[in-house]
Amino acid sequence: MVESKISALEVEDAVHRYWRVLMEKSSGEMANFYTYDAMVFSPFSPRPEPGRVSAARKEREYFTPGTTFRAEIVGPINVQLVDTKTAIATYQFRWRAQGMVEHLLGKKFDKAVRDGRATQVFILAPDGSLKIVNEHLSDIWRDGTAQES
Repeated sequence: MVESKISALEVEDAVHRYWRVLMEKSSGEMANFYTYDAMVFSPFSPRPEPGRVSAARKEREYFTPGTTFRAEIVGPINVQLVDTKTAIATYQFRWRAQGMVEHLLGKKFDKAVRDGRATQVFILAPDGSLKIVNEHLSDIWRDGTAQES
């Protein structure tokens, strides 16, 4: 039977699963987090992008064999239940990707978000899974300098 009501615990689990997929480089799994029409605001992009495009970019940038990606949720995940099928998760995070490759120049570099803020709006899909319809990731202080390895 499919769950008909979203819960705070399910949202917290989805947030942890999201970051675990990035750290474990689970290819093909990022796109499953987003609805077809989801929008994502990234700290590294001046404009929003569709969720599926964001997922593909994350896999392309962070899932290469020589890249390591480590993330940490800092503090509690605050969940607001908007209605029975919608919830908003807000939390702080940080991550660091090391050994990323700039293909055109053939150089390696690192990228980090040291003081990130996340707002993810989840809906309960008809199949009972949680999907992100809107994601806003920001950074108060980002390490914007590419470091050669």
